[in-house]
Amino acid sequence: MGTWSAGNFGNDAALDFVDGITGFSDVQSTLMDLAQSKGMWDTDRASVALAACDLLAISMGRGPADTPKTPKLEQEEVKEDLLTIAKSLVTHVRETSELAELWAEEDDAEWQGVLDDLVTRLTPSIPYEPPQKKPDELPDDFLGYCYICYGMVTERDGLYFEQEDEGFGSSAVHPHRKCVEERIAEPGPYWHPDGSPTECTKRQLRRDMGYDT
Repeated sequence: MGTWSAGNFGNDAALDFVDGITGFSDVQSTLMDLAQSKGMWDTDRASVALAACDLLAISMGRGPADTPKTPKLEQEEVKEDLLTIAKSLVTHVRETSELAELWAEEDDAEWQGVLDDLVTRLTPSIPYEPPQKKPDELPDDFLGYCYICYGMVTERDGLYFEQEDEGFGSSAVHPHRKCVEERIAEPGPYWHPDGSPTECTKRQLRRDMGYDT
C-alpha cells in the first residue's frame, strides 16, 4: 500500500475506495460489513475502514482538511447507531490492525492525532468548525500540475520525481500516481510500502521525461 501522509486519505487503498463509491449507501454498507469483521485487520482493510468513517463525517459536513473530491456524496442526516459503529471501527483499527503496528514502529503521534480528530468529527455533540481555504489558496501539500492530465497534484495523490542528468543538472516531474500507473505496461507492484516508486515505475517516469531506459 502506497502511503504518503498520516491522513485517512493519504494512501492508495483509501483513495481507491473513494474512487469506487457511487453514493452514501456504499459508505453505509461498507461500515456495516466491517462491523461484522473480527480479528486482526491488514493495512488495506484498516485504511478502507478509516476512509469510510471519514466519508461518514464528510457527509455530515464535518470533513478534514485533506477531504478528497467526493461529488457522489451529499449532506446526510446520519443516525446515531451508525456513528457508534464508525467510532468502534476506529477503535478496532487502533487496537487490532497491522496499520497500527506499522505506525507504532515510527513516532505515531501524528497518526493518533488524526484518529482523535476523526472521533471528534463523528461526534455531533462536540462543536467542530470545518477548515476553510480561500478559493485561490493552493493546498498545503501542493506539488504542481500533472504532465499527463494537467490537473493539480498534491502529496495525497501524486509524487515528486527527480532525475539526475550528468552534465546538465537535474529535472523533475510531479504527476498523479494513477496517471503514471495507467501508462505502465509492466506488471506491478508500482509503489513501495513507503509510497516511493518501484523500478518499473521509475523506468516509465524516465521514459516520459525523455530518457531511454
